[in-house]
Amino acid sequence: MFSSDPIITYIENYLSPAEIEYLLKLAKPLYQQSPVSQGKRLKTYNAEIRSSMSAVLGGNDPVVRCIEQRSVDFQGFLPRSHLEDLQVVKYGISDHFRPHFDWFGGDSNPRISSFFVYIACDADDTNHPGAGECKGGATQFPDYTGAFPAKWCQFIDCHDDSGVGGVAFKPIPGNAIFWGNLYPNGTGHPGTWHAGMPVTQGRKVGMNILTRRERLVGV
Repeated sequence: MFSSDPIITYIENYLSPAEIEYLLKLAKPLYQQSPVSQGKRLKTYNAEIRSSMSAVLGGNDPVVRCIEQRSVDFQGFLPRSHLEDLQVVKYGISDHFRPHFDWFGGDSNPRISSFFVYIACDADDTNHPGAGECKGGATQFPDYTGAFPAKWCQFIDCHDDSGVGGVAFKPIPGNAIFWGNLYPNGTGHPGTWHAGMPVTQGRKVGMNILTRRERLVGV
């Protein structure tokens, strides 16, 4: 547990090396430009806000189903029908996602929680997963003001010089960050303001796992 307000939990080894390799192959032919969600408009595009490639994974694949089940079990055995389709996101050099919320005011079925799982941080697509090293690409919570012990520096960039402030989680393949987007009364938590910082070397691949409060229609 990294933070209790907002709830931020860091999970080591959320994905196995075999799952990582499988997901990279599964996503490769599916990448498209990543959209930006602005209120109820879910497919606008603005590279100034978000520049990356996304691959939406359907739930019929057995490995995807396994990861989905793991993700709802972690949250107290919610039905898988509350999950959006898993989304693998690939960031190349200079790609980023500016600070944003995963929740939207007035949403009738809000996103109650988010996982961001690191799949790869390596030199390029030609390397075996984990080969080489990427630089940059931290997941940053700019408004975080709490203190943390030095042992967290294995997961956090304790020498972050981006000037953004807050706390920056390193992209370590296999590990995940989980956070709750809402207060108990259902309103959005401002402390979940977060960003995907620009990649300065190599590529970063991650996965969004987003949970809705109610069952999704058609799932």
